[in-house]
Amino acid sequence: MVGLLLLCLGAASVTVSAAGDLHLGSPSTEAHVAPLSRLLEGDVRFVNLEGPITKSGRESGVAARGRPTGPLRFNAPPLAAKWLKGRVDVVSLANNHALDQGEKGLAETVSRLRERGIQAATSSTDAELERGGHKLRLIARELPEHWSPEEESTLESRVRQAREAGQVVLVSLHWGLTGSLLPTEEQRRLAGKLIDAGATAVLGHGPHTPQGIERHGRGIIAYSLGNLAFACGCTDERDAYVLRFRIDDAGAAVDVEAVPLQAGLREPPRRSDDLGVAQLLQSLSEDLGSEVRLQGGRVLIR
Repeated sequence: MVGLLLLCLGAASVTVSAAGDLHLGSPSTEAHVAPLSRLLEGDVRFVNLEGPITKSGRESGVAARGRPTGPLRFNAPPLAAKWLKGRVDVVSLANNHALDQGEKGLAETVSRLRERGIQAATSSTDAELERGGHKLRLIARELPEHWSPEEESTLESRVRQAREAGQVVLVSLHWGLTGSLLPTEEQRRLAGKLIDAGATAVLGHGPHTPQGIERHGRGIIAYSLGNLAFACGCTDERDAYVLRFRIDDAGAAVDVEAVPLQAGLREPPRRSDDLGVAQLLQSLSEDLGSEVRLQGGRVLIR
């Protein structure tokens, strides 16, 4: 209780912008991420970084144009960390490509990002930031299609402990069925339990497609943010969004909105002017029980 009281005293609101899967590889240039300065606005800017950033790692199966040439193994050049500086504050490295260059490559990636002021959460280490008097913790996991009760219990306990210590908790989950627009009942149950345990937001990614946004008590759940940008011809899914919300002085998610994106597939991402994407997000979110309205191309979640 002491931690929760401290959380409420003297803390200003903090704005979070979260986007989905970002792949940077040998075909990448700084132009691929330059739009993030405009697309990700706020105090905490989050992406799921698909693949390591190392000096000596080798890619395989990656084609800048067309389909992959074999089994995919990602690696971005060291300059990629420099490109992300000032555009991203924290990343998840808990995904199916995080270990493409082994444990050594993962450690090098964390180090290179940290040198540029970017925090990284892995499956074993949380990321921590301080903004506006809030202490924030990002917990990241990659989950299989069907996870064990032990995995669920451990994750729930981790969230509860961080919240009881007075931290605002964000949970990044790489999960779901590739190509699906709908979360499973198992996903919905777990996400709800994590919010009930004290998480302010659950940030999902993995299916490459966008999925709906669910308001659950004081928290918010984005089941899949979709793609942000891919330098390789590994996916064709362009519909996506940035989830933006404000953390109030009590650690709740307020002023929640989704900004539709056209993912950057071998090109920079941009804000989508296709009303159909906003309408799709509205429909998917309403099916999850959220109250939604459209305003200026944005999807507002009450």
